[in-house]
Parts: sequence; C-alpha cells; structure tokens
Amino acid sequence: MQTAKLTTLTLKDAWGLATDRRFDNLNMPILQDSRHYGAKADKSSKMAKLVFLNTNVPRQAQSFADFLAGKPCSLSELSFADKMSLVLRYLASPVRYEPLNRPDVHYPVSSFGGLFSCGIKLIVRHEKENQSQSNNVDVYHYHANYHALEQVASNVNYGTELAAGECHIAIVGHYWAVARKYGEYSPYGVVLDAGIVLTQLQYLLALAGVAATTEKTDLQMLQSLLVESDSVQQTLAALSLSIDDEHNALAFLQQTQTHRVSIWSEPEGIHERFHNLQSLLDIFATPYEVCEAAHSKQTLSEQALAELPQDDVLDVLVRRSAANDATGFSQINKVLDAGFLTRFLSVLTGLKSRRETMPAESALQVKVAWINPYGPAIGMYDGAGELQYQPNQTEAFLDILRDCLYSDNQKYNLASMAFELFVTVDTAQLERDYGDAAIRLAHMAAGALGHDICLAASLFDAFARPVRMFRDTKLQQRLGLEGQLVVQVLVGFNRHHNFALKLL
Repeated sequence: MQTAKLTTLTLKDAWGLATDRRFDNLNMPILQDSRHYGAKADKSSKMAKLVFLNTNVPRQAQSFADFLAGKPCSLSELSFADKMSLVLRYLASPVRYEPLNRPDVHYPVSSFGGLFSCGIKLIVRHEKENQSQSNNVDVYHYHANYHALEQVASNVNYGTELAAGECHIAIVGHYWAVARKYGEYSPYGVVLDAGIVLTQLQYLLALAGVAATTEKTDLQMLQSLLVESDSVQQTLAALSLSIDDEHNALAFLQQTQTHRVSIWSEPEGIHERFHNLQSLLDIFATPYEVCEAAHSKQTLSEQALAELPQDDVLDVLVRRSAANDATGFSQINKVLDAGFLTRFLSVLTGLKSRRETMPAESALQVKVAWINPYGPAIGMYDGAGELQYQPNQTEAFLDILRDCLYSDNQKYNLASMAFELFVTVDTAQLERDYGDAAIRLAHMAAGALGHDICLAASLFDAFARPVRMFRDTKLQQRLGLEGQLVVQVLVGFNRHHNFALKLL
C-alpha cells in the first residue's frame, strides 16, 4: 500500500492520524499484511560491562490496602543496591513481552510493549579517586533478561550538576523496536507504554522508601546524553532519586563483569521506509516545562480499604498472567455483586494518591461499558460508577463493542468479558493548555491511568488488556464517547493460563 507523504504534520494531523478514519494515511505494516504481526527489530549480540543485580528479591512487602493508605514498609530498610534490584525486577512486570512477539503466547500488555518498546537508563555521578565529579556521570542500561545494569558510558559530561546523593532514572522510547510492525503508528503506542512504566516505577520506589520526583529532570538534556542524534528513540520521562549512601552505591556500580549479551538492535533505513515518522516524532518531542509536581489529595476511607482484598502489594504488581487472543480471554462470567464496580473504581483513586499526577491527567475522561450479566446493570457508566445509559437490547450493545475491535478473536471473546474502560480526551482543550506537547502528555497520562486499571484488575484476581488500536469512530457514533479515544482496557475473569517463562 502506498501512503501519502505528509512531510510536515501539525498537531491536528497527528490527532487525526491516530483514529481509524485516517489509518490509510499511515504506513502501518500490520494493517497491510498480517504476516507483519511477528515483525521485530534485528537481533544481535555484543560484549558488555555488566553489574549483576541480586535476584533474591523480597516476595512480600505489605498489604495492598496498607500501601494505598501510605503506611511505612520494611523494604525501605534495604541497601540502595537491593532497592534498585527490587525496583527493576518488579518493573519488568508491565513490560513483559511476547517471546519473539508470538501471538499464541500473549502477555496482558500492549502489543507495543511486546516488542521491548521502552528502555530504562540509570544516571549517577561519576566517582574517581574518592572525589565525586558532579558534572560528570556514568550511564547504565537495564537488561531485564539478565537482571543486570550495563555500563554504556563512563565519566561523560551531563551538562547539569547532580547534587550529592542524587541520581536520575530515565525511560527511553524505542520507536525503532516496533517500527517494522507498526511503522508510522509507533509513537502512539510507545508513549502510552512509557506512561505505564513510569507509573509502576513510582509505586515501586515509594514501596522501597526512595524519594523520587519529576521536578529536577530536564528531558532535552537527557535526550542529548542518552540518545544519538540519528537514532529513532526519545527520552520520554525521568525521575530524580535520592540515594542514602551514595559512596557505597557508586562503589557497587563499579563492580562490572564483561559478558556477551543478546540484544535487539536498531534496524537501518527506518526513516527512508516511513516518510511521515520523523514529522510525528518531532511533534511527540515538543518540549514541555516541568512544573511543580502535583499529588492527588483524594484518599480512601478506612472502611473502603477494609473492603479490599488483602493481597500483598508485590503480588498485585507482578500478577500479570492472562490468556491470549486465540484461546479466549475468559470462559465463564464471574458472579459479582452490585457494588463491585464502585470498589474497583475506588482503587484507581487510591493509587493516584501514591504517585505524582501526570500533566494533562486531569483532562482524561473515563467511561465504563459493563458487560457481565452479574453485578451492576449492563450499560455505560461514568468514571464514578454512575449509570449513564442502559441499552434496550443487550446483544446489540455487545455488537457495538465488538465492532470497535480489529481482532476477530477479541470480538468472539468479548461476550465473556466483565467490562471495558474507555479513556478519552478533549483535544482542543489540551492544545490550548499544552500546545504541541498535548499529544505526548495525553498519551503518557492515559498510559498511567491504564496501568492503574490493570493493577486494580490484578487486585481482584482479574486480567486486564490495554488496547490502542480500535475503530473509535463507531464507538463515538454509537456510544456517545466525549472527546477522542486514547486507550481502552478490557477486563475479565476466569482466564486460561499459558505456560511461559517468567522473570520472577
């Protein structure tokens, strides 16, 4: 398929191209030939200087309810090295991948995440002869398969001063990793994934008692440090962390061993193949000045916390198994009470109080399509769980929801889903508030909310599957969704379990 060469795109173009009405204007291999489903980057190997992290990480911390309540956790007593091992080990959960991107072994993450869409970098002050040079840093890349940090740069100038006891952790979007499958659509899903990863990262750092904030990070400066100018990737988020014992932490990071590692590498000729990609990347790279970090002040009552399952928070953060599209998401509708949806949505409120509020997150709107014949009445609900619309014919309502999905298997399995959540934004208002940075901030915020939904599902022993590609036109016409749909999350029970290699 020959797509139009739109060499210079505007923000409105970028929003329009994200909808199914404009997919024909994008060079997206997966829609041109189903054989591109398994497309991936080039695989190679290299010699690397690795710092191997402790794999004997804690399996218990505190109850999920205690975490939402902000109660102290024993993990805060760990050393910095053990804290980073724990954080990175459990951070791998929302970026679980399909082995070789095979559709028959499907983890409940976006299919962009199934291609290692994001990389994690650690930036620390360089220490030489017991004298820390504050403007010079060492850079490490995390290899989840090896649970090790690779030293990729040493004693390089950062361009800014890291304070004593400070380090940065950055999330880099690997657009090149998904390009052979999604082509010019790659930025939309990768930025969503970055919001997911940032959210999980903040929860884990809070558990470990590591102070973290987005306020002291400069993404443009990190981009210059971490990404080569001709590489198809972008620094999408970063946190400034406080290190309790910097000297010992830096000494630990110097304990490198040289090993050969298997890696995915950036294919050549991406820009030549996908003519619109660079223009889209320029829009997604629009700088946004980080203001004072905001925190939600809404917390749950003691009664609401007591009504939640008492699972350990680490179990909730790592419990991500689910069925695949082919064999079915769920086989039996679970009997739920009328108050289940209210309890489920209350978890989202509690989670939001444990992390920084994303820029543009307040602009997100949530609608819920309840499908399960048990529990609340079948119909559309707002983000507070209030019934907005009750269909006269249940099967016709399900047909509307099926029509929005691309996969025939997903359509078939929708009948046994419990509910779907739709996250939308008012694009015009976002543009007035944030300019061209609006589309990146909206996708980051939607990723954060989508991950909170996945964690709430995990708490209630359900599965959740975020989906970025959908026929949003039909949803907006038939269900009256306000604004533009950014992500939807499918939630269900009684799933099949696939046998798959786990990192934990």
